[in-house]
Amino acid sequence: MNFIHLSKRFYCNKIINKNVLEILKDTKEKLLKSNNELISNYSELESKLLVSHVLKINDHNDQYQLFNKKVQSRIISNEEYNQLQSFIERRLNNEPINYIIGYRYFWKNKFFCNHSTLIPRPDSETIIEKIIEESKEKELKIKKILDLGTGTGCLLLSTLNEFKDSIGVGIDKSNEALIIANKNAIELSLDKRVSLLNFDWNNYDKNQISKLLSSPSSSSPSSSSNTNNENNEKFDLVISNPPYISNEEFKYLNPIVTEWEPKTALIADENGLKDYKSIASFLNENKDSLLSDNCLIVFEIGKGQEKDIQSIMENKYSFKYIGYKKDLNSIIRCLVFMKKVKK
Repeated sequence: MNFIHLSKRFYCNKIINKNVLEILKDTKEKLLKSNNELISNYSELESKLLVSHVLKINDHNDQYQLFNKKVQSRIISNEEYNQLQSFIERRLNNEPINYIIGYRYFWKNKFFCNHSTLIPRPDSETIIEKIIEESKEKELKIKKILDLGTGTGCLLLSTLNEFKDSIGVGIDKSNEALIIANKNAIELSLDKRVSLLNFDWNNYDKNQISKLLSSPSSSSPSSSSNTNNENNEKFDLVISNPPYISNEEFKYLNPIVTEWEPKTALIADENGLKDYKSIASFLNENKDSLLSDNCLIVFEIGKGQEKDIQSIMENKYSFKYIGYKKDLNSIIRCLVFMKKVKK
């Protein structure tokens, strides 16, 4: 990660006699000078995000205050000005805007994020859309959810919000990421319905499996009568957005990604397929103890990986292929499988 010592070139000790509208214009002009098109092309939006953050207008709806003439005419303080200049300099150094302001909106909520987590992306919302579609079409009762590689918790927590009677377990091998996921769970009042555990599907022992099953509860939040029902202890849904970018692909990504986001959450060996193979092996090895009958398994995938992952899940491990869903760019972004029921 490219942490830098910020210079003083934008800083000012003189009294700043500029209002919010003028500062918005100045910020946009500075961002426009970036050599990175992902910054210059979105300079207007990002200037509003940065100025809003400095003014502590952090709610999505409250940002309309920037169009209020009273707000626009307010003279900003030296402290606000200098803080904004530090944010601008960080952004011009390719640091992601969401790390600077500390959050990203995903699905229906705001999620905290930092350098320990991937930034939630709109493409990942495809997973939630597909889960909702499949659950309605197949009339599935989703009571317990397992999220492999939870990061910020955006997928798990968003899914829990859609299925009000469900509980969930999010695992990650990064304690720092789990801290952020827990912060998001508390912020969304979902902390009583979720457990967040340090777990590595590449390196685990059987004792950890029982911990997955016993977390956070053996019954749904709406009922305590099914505690002894074995199927309630198993997972009805497994979701995962694992590392899937190959080392070669990584070389061509924007510096905003390559210089700042955690590489361990992005890159996978074996042409981006290593973690899918590991997860498939993990699920297959523990399917009788972990997965309920007809458990749904939903993966986010990289461009062009669908055939390889389908082969791994179907041919090597005999999970049933259900379907796919494309993202907004018409790229297949998620695949759905199901545990086959023994006859």
